[in-house]
Formats: sequence, structure tokens, C-alpha cells
Amino acid sequence: MSIPPVSLPVSLPVLMPLALCWPFLSMGVLAACSPASARAAGMGLSAVGLGLAALAVALRSVWPATPFAVPPGALGLLLPLPLLALFLACLSADMAPGRRGAGVLMHGLAGGAAVATACADPLSGAVAVGGVAMLVALATAVTRGAARAGWDLFRLSLSGILLAVPGAALLAASDAAGRLEGLGGLLLTVGLGTVAGLGPAAPVVLAAGDAVAPMALAPVMTAIPVLRHLAQGQDRIGVMALGLVTLWLMALSIRVAPPERRGRLSVGLMIGLAAVAAGAGGGAGQAGLVALLLSVALMGPLARQAGPGRRGPWEGGIAPLIHSPFLPFGGLVLTLVALGDAAPILVLPVAVGVVVGSPLPVGGAVRMGWLGRGVTAMLLGGLVVLVLRGWR
Repeated sequence: MSIPPVSLPVSLPVLMPLALCWPFLSMGVLAACSPASARAAGMGLSAVGLGLAALAVALRSVWPATPFAVPPGALGLLLPLPLLALFLACLSADMAPGRRGAGVLMHGLAGGAAVATACADPLSGAVAVGGVAMLVALATAVTRGAARAGWDLFRLSLSGILLAVPGAALLAASDAAGRLEGLGGLLLTVGLGTVAGLGPAAPVVLAAGDAVAPMALAPVMTAIPVLRHLAQGQDRIGVMALGLVTLWLMALSIRVAPPERRGRLSVGLMIGLAAVAAGAGGGAGQAGLVALLLSVALMGPLARQAGPGRRGPWEGGIAPLIHSPFLPFGGLVLTLVALGDAAPILVLPVAVGVVVGSPLPVGGAVRMGWLGRGVTAMLLGGLVVLVLRGWR
């Protein structure tokens, strides 16, 4: 006798709405909490939101009659990443009276990033990403001493959205074909890339050194939904170009940056690599994108803790984290595999950019030690194999 499958009644009609709305409900709860209990409440609420999002991914939930659903394939793993970054940020959140408003807005920021990641079509995704960008600017501007940074983010995000939304509308038009479709893909790529801090926009998004929490989470919350949509777009070459520009901007900056900025620049390096993986496409490209953005979600909240007199995982820059068995190394390998199949000529600039941006501190000076030289040799050896295989 066969046993009928057991279905969870919460999976389809309730779970996805609850997972997407929970961070916004958390904002109201936190605003009503006393200062003494705000930090504990934030940790608990963010943990519940992360659990709901993970369950929605496991059950492949959808929100009927809306554009919200778990992204297809490996991209579905991106949905809980903004809430993971929020939970890690809440572990070290500063709920002092001057920063409490920004702490409350962080939950809305994570919710907006999850909503934008769950959008199934480019137009609704571009609009949702615009809302996330405005929340980032607002959360930064209301924090003491960060009004100028919030204003810079607002202007940058607005210019990106003014490009992305018309581009997505052109792609969504039923009669869009040929040049119009290509123009729509280009506008969407450049606009969303600007919002996420890819390419020339990277220095603005990553400008703050000892950043407040919302500013430190800005590249995390915007990059995840943006690269989720660009990974399924038509302008793969444009996405890859934005990733390469970001990669080299970050790699060259890390070598001369003061210690308090290396953490944020290293997050930018990972986002640039993730954009290259998104542009490479294919199974390896999407797997590399997910691995690298998971690294961004784990490392982004910690980037603001690096600085003079502080000890933490960012000492020495990105070098200890770029090597096996850490997630960035796995994402880099998958990206190189994808590039070896799609565009072998791009493998060398990606690998060299990572090596340039990965110095090891030896004897008080930042230079490459034996581990860095060993990884460089492995990368170059792997490049030869990948390039030869790609040209066959």
C-alpha cells in the first residue's frame, strides 16, 4: 500500500507572503520596543525572517496572482541572503538613540532586497530595486554624520533607476524586437549596475571607510537582487564588462587603501567577480554567482568592523579569504570554469585582477607570501588548461 505524499498547507498560499512581509512587520515591532530590548528583538525578528525565507526556498513557494516567486534553479538560493546579512548585522548592531532609526530601517532594507529578488520579471524587479536603493539612501541619511553619503547614494540610485525602468519596459513590450530589444537590455544593465555599485559607480557606493551599518550593507542589499536579474538578462557582455571594471577598480584600490577601507573594497571585489560570473552564464556561472554573493552576504556586515585599533576577520585584507576552502575561492573557481567555456580570453584578466587585489601581509609589509605565490601558481596552471579547453 502506497502512502500518499504529505503536503504542507502553508507552503503555497501563506509562506511566500509571510516571508516577504515579515521584515516590514519587524520595523513596526522594533519602533515600539524600548531601547533596552531593541537589540534582542532585532536579532530574534531577523532570525525568524531568515528561517521563513529559507523555508520558502526549500518548498519553492510562490505568491499567487503576483510577480513574486522563488527564483528558478540555483538563483533561488539568493532569496534568503539579504536576511542573512541582516541577522549578522543585528548581532553587532548599535541601538543607541542616534542610530536606532537606521537600525529599524535596516529591516525594511532587507525586506526590500528580498522582494526585489523574488520579482519574476525585469520591469517589476527594476522598480523594486529602485525602492531598495531609496531605502538605502534614507537609512544612511538619517544616521548622524552620514547625511552627505546618503545624498550621494540618492543621486546615484536615481540616475540608475531612470535608465533601468525604461530599459525593462522596452524588454517587456510585446512588439520590442531587434534594436529596441537590444537598447532595452543595455539600459537595464547600465541602470541596475549603477544602482548596485558596479563599474564606475563602485567608488561612490563603497566610498565610506568607517561606515555606519546601513552604508556598509548598501552593496550587499542592492547587489543581490540586481545580479539575480542581470544573470537572466540578454546583455551578458555588458554585465561581464561591468564586472571586469569593478574587479580592477577594487583590486588596484585594495593595494593602497588604509586598513579601515580594505573590508569594504574586498566586498566590492566579490561583487565584481559575481557580475563576471553572471555574465558568463551557464550552470557554472550561476553557481559561481551564488557562491560569491553568499560570500558578500557573510562578509558585508563585518566590513564596517575593520579599522584602527579593531581586531577582526578583515586584518590583512581579502587575502586570507580568497583561498580554499573559503567561499570566495569556490566562487572564483566556478567563474573561471564558466569563462573557460564561454570566453577564454577573459580568464586571464579576471585571475590577474584577483591576484593583484590579494596581497598577503608579511613582516609588517603588504606583499605576497608563500601562500599567495602558491595560489597564483595554481591559478595560472588552471588558466592554461581552461584556455586550451575553451579554444578547442
